[in-house]
Amino acid sequence: MKGLLIKDLCLLKSQKKILPVYLLLAVWFTVMHNDGFGLPFLMMMASILMISTISYDELDHSNTHLFALPFDRKTYAQEKFVLGFILMAASLVLAGVCLAARMLFEQAPAGTDMGSLFIFSALAGAAIISVMVPVRIRFGGDQGRIVIFALFAVVALGVLMITKLLPGAKEEAVGFLTRLGPQTVMLIVAGLVILLFVIGYLLAVRWIKRKEF
Repeated sequence: MKGLLIKDLCLLKSQKKILPVYLLLAVWFTVMHNDGFGLPFLMMMASILMISTISYDELDHSNTHLFALPFDRKTYAQEKFVLGFILMAASLVLAGVCLAARMLFEQAPAGTDMGSLFIFSALAGAAIISVMVPVRIRFGGDQGRIVIFALFAVVALGVLMITKLLPGAKEEAVGFLTRLGPQTVMLIVAGLVILLFVIGYLLAVRWIKRKEF
């Protein structure tokens, strides 16, 4: 796995045009006090960078030679998840550094909800990675993007239909979550993300083993 990680990090290092933009946007969102959008954006960028390594592996049928090397396919799927979580952790560290710099410059403490925002952003990033890795392995580039878009569209339409058919559902849901408390809600979300990760990992391993090159 170490060799695969080094390969992917070298591939990301070669993306000289994307990484500076990624860093500049991270700093911009932090300076503009738009943490509620900036942190999830960083998580999305981390997942996109991770997925780009799969595209590089498939470029000019390079995966035919890659899988001829002495490692099993299960290790390949594991490495993609590990890489995604490394990039996600690096994004959170970058956001933390930008936030600390802003606090020192403005001489003002961070908001009381910043800790929760970081945790929920990390959970959202883990959920995105858990979905994107198996989908990308199973459906490839173009079809994978369509499937991912369709999944998000189905979720968005489902929420919209519930709010339309049950006008008071949103208020009841907010009230129910408020009664549970932020710690309980966080534990529930964490449990769901862990379940999603387990399902995504098992699917990724199964599909990469069955994939023909």
